[in-house]
Parts: sequence; C-alpha cells; structure tokens
Amino acid sequence: MLSDVQVRTGYLEASAGVSSLTGAYACLEGGARLRQNLGVFAFAEANQRERMAGAGVRWTFGR
Repeated sequence: MLSDVQVRTGYLEASAGVSSLTGAYACLEGGARLRQNLGVFAFAEANQRERMAGAGVRWTFGR
C-alpha cells in the first residue's frame, strides 16, 4: 500500500542523453510535498530543436 511508503519532503531529478529523433537532450525536475497528499513540481527540458518548461500540482487520493 502507498500509505505504508515513507514520504520524503522533496526531490530533484536530472538526466541527460542522446535520442535518435532529437539529438542530445537534458531534463531537470524538482518538487516538494506540501502536505501528505499534496505536492508541487517544476520541470525543464531542452534538446537541439526545442525548449520546454512547466509547473504542476500532484494530488494523491485513495487508500
């Protein structure tokens, strides 16, 4: 059950690689848990063709 999993308060994830479609790319995502079932996150990704960034909210529910 997810309720048995220890919850951390934040995270940071980074990755980089090469894709046959877009060439080299890099990704960065970070987030924080505000409450037991509510968290926020932001991300950025870039490759040779485009750049993108965004933010969101994660709400978990259920048992």
